[in-house]
Amino acid sequence: MAVIATAGHVDHGKSSLVLALTGTDPDRLAEEKRKGMTIDLGFAHCVTPNGTSLSFVDVPGHADFIRTMIAGVSGVDIAMLIVDAHEGWMPQTQEHLDVLQLLNIRTGVVVITKSDKATDIELRELEDDIRERLTDSSIHWTSIMNTSVITQKGVPELLQHLSTLLEDVEPPTHARPTRLFIDRVFTIRGSGTVVTGTLEGESVSVGDVLHVARTGQEVRVREVQTLDSSVQTCEPRSRCALNIVGVDGSDLHRGDALMQHQSYLMTSVIDVRFTAVPTLKRPMTHRGSFTLHIGTNMQSVTARIAHASSIRPGETATIRLRFTQPLPLAIHDHVVLRDTGIDQTVGGGYIINLDPQGPVRFAHTNALPEDILQQRGFLPVAEARLLTGQNLQPTIGSWYALPSVYNNTVEQLNKRIDTEQFITMTDLAAYEQDIVRTLKEVVVHNGVAARAEQDPLLNHEYIALFRQAGLLTPDAASLDRNIIRQLVQRKILFEHDNIAFHADTLNDVRPELHALWQLHPEGFTMAQLRDALGITRKHALPLANCLDKVGLTKRNDDVRLPGHAW
Repeated sequence: MAVIATAGHVDHGKSSLVLALTGTDPDRLAEEKRKGMTIDLGFAHCVTPNGTSLSFVDVPGHADFIRTMIAGVSGVDIAMLIVDAHEGWMPQTQEHLDVLQLLNIRTGVVVITKSDKATDIELRELEDDIRERLTDSSIHWTSIMNTSVITQKGVPELLQHLSTLLEDVEPPTHARPTRLFIDRVFTIRGSGTVVTGTLEGESVSVGDVLHVARTGQEVRVREVQTLDSSVQTCEPRSRCALNIVGVDGSDLHRGDALMQHQSYLMTSVIDVRFTAVPTLKRPMTHRGSFTLHIGTNMQSVTARIAHASSIRPGETATIRLRFTQPLPLAIHDHVVLRDTGIDQTVGGGYIINLDPQGPVRFAHTNALPEDILQQRGFLPVAEARLLTGQNLQPTIGSWYALPSVYNNTVEQLNKRIDTEQFITMTDLAAYEQDIVRTLKEVVVHNGVAARAEQDPLLNHEYIALFRQAGLLTPDAASLDRNIIRQLVQRKILFEHDNIAFHADTLNDVRPELHALWQLHPEGFTMAQLRDALGITRKHALPLANCLDKVGLTKRNDDVRLPGHAW
C-alpha cells in the first residue's frame, strides 16, 4: 500500500475529490464542516476495482495552515496537485509544489477539478499553462487529468491511473529501521492511547517494543490497524494506527516519533545540502525567523550558511541548522525551511551531517563517510553507522576508523612498544588493546604487551601468581623485593603497604564499583567496599589506595568517587 497526498490552493476541491474517490469525507472536524474549509489533516482510503489499496492524506490549502500541509505530505509516495479549472494556478499551488519537490517526492499527477465549469478551450489553455510551469520540476508528473465531482467526469479514470502508478513506485533507496513520525494522537475508552502516521523503515507488529524519541519512554504495540482493519503487521510506506501501552496520550503530540531503541541518532545540530526555492523573494541570509520541518515535527531554528553570506533563489549551498529539541534523524532525511518573518518557504534539502564538528566554515558539501568521520578517531561501529547511514564494517574488533586513522594508530603503537619495550594493556584504550593483539611479533602475556622474547621479566612467575590470586594476594614483603619493585615500576603491579594487585585485577572490579556508585551516588566508604567484595580490611585498604593510583577512584574525605580513568 502506498500513500497519496493532496496539494494545492485553498478551495480548489481537494477534500471533495478525496470524498469522490474513496466515499469518505476527510474533513472530520465540526469547524471544517461549518467553514467549508480544511483546517487539519484528513485521512481516507479505498480499494480499487482491481484490488489495489489506496491511502490518502488530505492537506489544508490555506496559507495559514502551510505548516500542517508540510506535516501531511512528509513521507508520501505520490502527490496529487489539485488546480481549480476556473481559478487556475494560485500562490499556494506554487508553494505546495515547492514543498513537494523539497521533500523529494518523485511521482505525481496533476488533477484539474471543477472542469464542468470551464470550456474545452479554457481547459486546454490551463493545461498548457500547467505544463509550462512544471517544465523544470524534479517530480515526474505522469498526467494532467480533468475531473468533476459533480458529474463524476474523470474520477474513475483518475482512480485507475493512481492504481497503475503504484506499480511503478520504487522503495526508498536507503534502508532504515522503524520510525513513525506521529501526526495524530487520541485516546479510545477501554483501549488507551492511539497514534497514527506514515510508517518508515521496517514493519511494525503487535507486541513490538518501541521508544518515544523525545522522552525515551518504552511503549508496547497492543494493536495495529491499517485501512480501518486490525492486522498483525503493518508494512513500511503505509498509513497505520498503533494502539500503544506505556505512555499516556497527553504526553504525546504531533511531531513526536516512535522508533526502535537507539536506531537513530538523536541530534539538534545538522548540516543540510540546501536549495533555495526559485520563487524566493530575496537572497536568503542567516538573518531570518526560521522554522524547520522534518517529518511531522516543526520547531524554530537558527541557520548559518557555509562558505557564503547568502543563497540566491535557485542556488544550492551547505547550511548548519541548530534547534532546541533533539530529533531521531538519519543521513538523507529531507527537510523544509520556512521564514515566518516573510511567511514563505525559503527552501530545503537533505541532511549530510548529523553531528557536525568545528566551525561552519569547515562544513562539507556531501555525505561521504570520510568527510563525516574526519577527526573523530575510533568510534563504536554502531555509532559510525548511525552517523554515516552506511553499513560500515568494523575496522578492528567492534570499532570503526578511517584507514588513515587506523594506519597512524598502528604506527604509533609500534613505535611506543619499540621505545618503551613493553606496554601495560590497562594503560591503553579499548580499541588500542584490540590493535596491539594484532601487531606483528607482539605478544600479550599477563596483561603486558611486548615484542616476542624481548623481556624475561614479563614471564616471571610473580605475574601469574598475583593474577591468579585476584584480590586475596600474598604479602609482597615475603617475596623478592627487587622483582616486586620492577613490576610496580612497569605498572604491572600496584602496591600499598606490602599488598600488591595485578593491573588486570584492579580493572576486574569495575562492575562492583559501578554497583556501589549506583547505591551510593555521593561515594562509598571503605566498609562498603570491603563488604561488596567479601574481603577483609587487610586487603580492602590497600585495594582502595591502588584503585586511586590507577584513577578508577579518587578519595574525598572518607568516601570514594569515580576517578579520572573511570
